[in-house]
Amino acid sequence: MKSFTFTLFASTALAACPPDFINVVFNGGSTPQQFTQIPGASNWITFGLGSNPGQLPMMAFASDVANAVSLVNGPNPPPYLLTFNEPDYSYAGVTPTMTPQQASDAIQPLLASPGTATKFIAPVTADPTSDWLDQFFAACNCQSFFHAYNIHSYHPDLPTTESIITTYHNKFADKPLWITEIAPGGASPACSIDWPTATSFMQGIYQWAAQQGWIERVFWNSGNEIPNDTNVCNSYLLDSNSQPSPLLAPFDALTC
Repeated sequence: MKSFTFTLFASTALAACPPDFINVVFNGGSTPQQFTQIPGASNWITFGLGSNPGQLPMMAFASDVANAVSLVNGPNPPPYLLTFNEPDYSYAGVTPTMTPQQASDAIQPLLASPGTATKFIAPVTADPTSDWLDQFFAACNCQSFFHAYNIHSYHPDLPTTESIITTYHNKFADKPLWITEIAPGGASPACSIDWPTATSFMQGIYQWAAQQGWIERVFWNSGNEIPNDTNVCNSYLLDSNSQPSPLLAPFDALTC
């Protein structure tokens, strides 16, 4: 009688994501109350210095610098402050742009009075391949001031996205990285991302990012619907009526 040996292979279960790893971006037209509808997000950002529950403040533009200095030196300084948002690009022709030298000049009051309790996140460019940040660091001599670097990425192909982010990290490898806007959208003239594709991309990018060791936080864009914005086409978690999209339940169930 023959004997047989059976080897059992246990599947590798995905673990819970690191603390504060899963986050979300809110854009124009959102309300702070919408954050309570997304329990899977640890924190949220928008383009301002608000101090609502769960919000990490952002010194998005040069006009925010004076208030940011007051905030980090005030009685309740935030644990983190994000700095200039896409100074190389004017969104819809509305947001202001800055040259690296202008940004260096603008940030000087914060460099001089940073408080004692806040960690700062480096400016983020719209184009992660540009040399704007290199020129900014050269002008301000302030690269060591920042706790982490920062990147935005919109590309429908997951391997390409991973390559873009890895290339950026390899260039700036001395600090952790925050991904403060990510979605599978792009600059197409019409919506080309369906909900299953967005769901698969979202699950894949969070799982990949958590495995790298140098990515500290990921902010999904967007928490709210932005009409006519193809970057967040079918990647928003709440529609314009604050109702759940097909992406909200998978977002709240993310594992790494």
